Amino acid sequence: MGTEVVVVRSAADVGREEWDALVPPAQVYLSHDWLSAVEECFGFELVLFLLRDGERTVAAVQGLLVRDPDAFPYHDPTGALFGEYEIDHLTQALGRDRSPQESAEAAALLAAVVRTEAGHTRASGYPALVMTSPYGYASGVLTLPGIDRRAAIGELLSGVEAFCRDEAVPSQSFLWESGADEDLHRALADHGYLEFLSDLEYDLDTGPSTSLEEYLGTLERKRRNVARAEIRKFAEGGMRVERITDPDPAVLARCAELSEGQQKKYGLPVDRAAMERLFTALVAAPRLGPALYVVRREETEGADFGGFLLCLEAGGVLHPKFLGFDDAAVGATYSYFNLVFYHLVELAVGGDAHRIAYGMGSADAKRLRGCRPAAVRGWIRFSSPAAQRRIEPYVAVFDCLKKQLLGNQDGRVLR
Repeated sequence: MGTEVVVVRSAADVGREEWDALVPPAQVYLSHDWLSAVEECFGFELVLFLLRDGERTVAAVQGLLVRDPDAFPYHDPTGALFGEYEIDHLTQALGRDRSPQESAEAAALLAAVVRTEAGHTRASGYPALVMTSPYGYASGVLTLPGIDRRAAIGELLSGVEAFCRDEAVPSQSFLWESGADEDLHRALADHGYLEFLSDLEYDLDTGPSTSLEEYLGTLERKRRNVARAEIRKFAEGGMRVERITDPDPAVLARCAELSEGQQKKYGLPVDRAAMERLFTALVAAPRLGPALYVVRREETEGADFGGFLLCLEAGGVLHPKFLGFDDAAVGATYSYFNLVFYHLVELAVGGDAHRIAYGMGSADAKRLRGCRPAAVRGWIRFSSPAAQRRIEPYVAVFDCLKKQLLGNQDGRVLR
């Protein structure tokens, strides 16, 4: 019996066991529970492609249909290529080795190009089919062990293209793809996708360390002294970290409030009610390994806390995912670093998880505390040959400037 690509439009239309059999143990953001939670809480329009051999699903790729480029920033081609964060990166790269006047002229030219090309992408690229995990910033093709992975990827990509022809979807992209998946990279290039560097994500491997003190000993001396001072100030400020194992609605509402404040710092739209629903769903999904930690003063209890972290765990990897802090409540106690770094390191060295996946952003803070970077890529393809030819030069320049900037910052991204 031959294989066929089947398209389903909701995680509810795929069995959890059927889907999760394809998911690597540590990839929590591609799991059925994660996709179901974000779909139900935010209304993402999921499109799941299943490669079936008879009754058995042997490979799959997850995607979402984005109709409005302003609805979910960084989950669409416009955000990935023309968002404020991306343009800040490009402007920084253009400023290297140039005089102030030259930098200003280059930035003005970039702004003009971005206005034109972003407008064209908005006009010609939507609805967009985006292969990524909503709010998970993860992408990839899932396969059962032992199958011909290269052939499976090719069949799924052909199925994606057929779907886009039938549904009049003008652009397809894989966003936030990481890892050295050469089979996927080769197949995407063969199918006409344009590659670009998006960012760096950071992992901390605690290795053989068996205590927080041993971990601190792996840091450069000056950084080690700074970390110890941050830990001391946290304790002297009367702060403590507490795990809440059965959070009530008031606690989750407070977490959603703090998360809203955190997201607004980055100019992102936030639906507090949706975040509260998501937190409720995640803490009730044991397969995701949820753990809710709060920072509070010694004398407080209940929903009276100044910071929180919702962490997930899968396959021996900790994923600190959602957080938020009330600066007025925590004061100058270094609560962020104590909760997000030092407390998680203690958990990692004392348990089965020895790796912490910190994701993208806050590069300096992560690098100084021993995290290692890995490249995160994007891939885009337009169905129209004319639109593809038009975007190709911009993607090439975008990729070049990103590599210059991120390689210069870290020295580990190949030019």
